[in-house]
Amino acid sequence: MSQYPEENEWEGIIIHTDDNIIIGDMGFKGGPDENGEMDLGYSILPSYQGNGYATEMAIAMIEWGLKQPKVKRITASCSNENYASIRVLEKAGLKQIYNEANEIYWGIDNM
Repeated sequence: MSQYPEENEWEGIIIHTDDNIIIGDMGFKGGPDENGEMDLGYSILPSYQGNGYATEMAIAMIEWGLKQPKVKRITASCSNENYASIRVLEKAGLKQIYNEANEIYWGIDNM
């Protein structure tokens, strides 16, 4: 049983179909908050990084998330030294909102 059952609707696993293995997870940290924002998070096994899997999933998750009721913005954050995540978030269409304490905060608004 999940410690945070309200998050189960908003997250999932990433399966590499050729290898039939779970290679990561991605999702939103709960549904939209009182401001209509959802925060995206993800991880990919190191041996599968650099192949575009996180980017592919991020694009799909953001597209899906922005279609959900009450969602006004998708957000994310990463270390300013995490160049792989920076590229994923850029390719997925998020824009840098601000930097604070070595962390970059990102967002994309629902049109």
